[in-house]
Amino acid sequence: MLSSAIRRDIVSTLSTCLFSLLILGAAAQKAEAVPSFARQTGLACEACHTVFPQLTPFGRVFKASGYTMSNTSKVQDVDRMRRYLMSLNDVPPISVMGVASTSSSNKVSDANSSKTSTDFPQQLSIFYAGAIADNVGGLIQLTYDGQGGNFGIDNTDIRFADVATLYDHSVIYGVSLNNNPTVQDLWNSTPAWGQPFLGSPTMAGPAAAARIEGAMAQAVAGVSAYAFVDQAIYAEVGVYRSALQGASVSNIGGGTPPTDVITGVAPYWRLAYEYDWGQHSLELGTFGLQAALHNPTTIAGNSFAQSLQLGPTDRFTDTGIDAQYQYIDDDNQITATARGIRENQRLDASFAQELSDNPTNHIDTMNATLSYFWRRKLGATIGLFAVDGSTDVTYFGSPNGKPNSSWGNVEVDYLPWLNVKLGLQYTAYTKFNGASKNYDGNGRNASDNNMIFGYVWFAY
Repeated sequence: MLSSAIRRDIVSTLSTCLFSLLILGAAAQKAEAVPSFARQTGLACEACHTVFPQLTPFGRVFKASGYTMSNTSKVQDVDRMRRYLMSLNDVPPISVMGVASTSSSNKVSDANSSKTSTDFPQQLSIFYAGAIADNVGGLIQLTYDGQGGNFGIDNTDIRFADVATLYDHSVIYGVSLNNNPTVQDLWNSTPAWGQPFLGSPTMAGPAAAARIEGAMAQAVAGVSAYAFVDQAIYAEVGVYRSALQGASVSNIGGGTPPTDVITGVAPYWRLAYEYDWGQHSLELGTFGLQAALHNPTTIAGNSFAQSLQLGPTDRFTDTGIDAQYQYIDDDNQITATARGIRENQRLDASFAQELSDNPTNHIDTMNATLSYFWRRKLGATIGLFAVDGSTDVTYFGSPNGKPNSSWGNVEVDYLPWLNVKLGLQYTAYTKFNGASKNYDGNGRNASDNNMIFGYVWFAY
């Protein structure tokens, strides 16, 4: 078995060779999340994934390298100095992903609802997943939402990347342009790629969560710079601004000003360390986001509208710690993740409008997941999740003023092929929006939101 140092030297040499080929004109592609990457690299999905979308150490290097590797023929053009002016794959890097599902809740939420929902499709996505130019690649997702009946831009990550040697250390460095904080991250322990990867579109979820846990997804534009040293130390810093779809922040035509608009920029940071030995890998890290929001929306759903140039803001500081362990061989694939986030809230705007009882609050979110797959065919995942926080009846909207929720999630999967998954999932709540019993004041219990969810996922 190769030692960690020898394996890192091999990976470093391969990375340098790959980027040297890029400089000489080989077009850039990646193998991360969708089949177009497999077609363009000539690598099977298992090279970069345990099971989609969990990345292996090799897959994390490919993602950090900007989705830039190819083993296909090219359409190329050069100038008289033999410098490449264009390098395009013969096959466009396009993929399609679909999800069909059915789900049933323990108890209907109102007399006019049904316990069962069948969605065909639940989701249908088209990806551009591959090279844009030398050293530039992207994962761009356009999704049709079966519940909403509309198309929209989904997770998007466009990045420039290159590799350098600095004091005998291999450094992959780059810049990411993306629309969801942590979607550019390399590990499955941060929010954007965390488990469960799929859920019922009709399942009721806890009202409270940290802002970095999806509240800004597809509503912001961010740019960040990163470095990955010796495939071990990862550091990234960036900023986000509001990028509202279907509305303009700067020119709203005399209408109602939009809510949750970032004032200035929202700084983002990420620091992680990964240690690989044999078939094992371990990551420990921290990440965070700070955002000041004009016209904020409270957890209870209250908001107000005023000039985006005047008035106070609510300031949210999210600080997270995370860990991930993997064991991967031909027969067994194990991934364990854990994450904790503390969100400190300074509610200058909400408190002034009497939308909160306190000038400051906090939310703590925690989760831990464990998945096991046998030969990438049969698998099971278990997850435990919790939300805790301050007491504020007006801001959180619960009768006892607490945002607390706790629940578990169990899923079993069968993959007849690596790009097709059949999953059966059960979610059980022990506490919901502050209480286990009568959490809404109308007799509804946390367990009433329990749900069974079955789905078919495919990608081509």
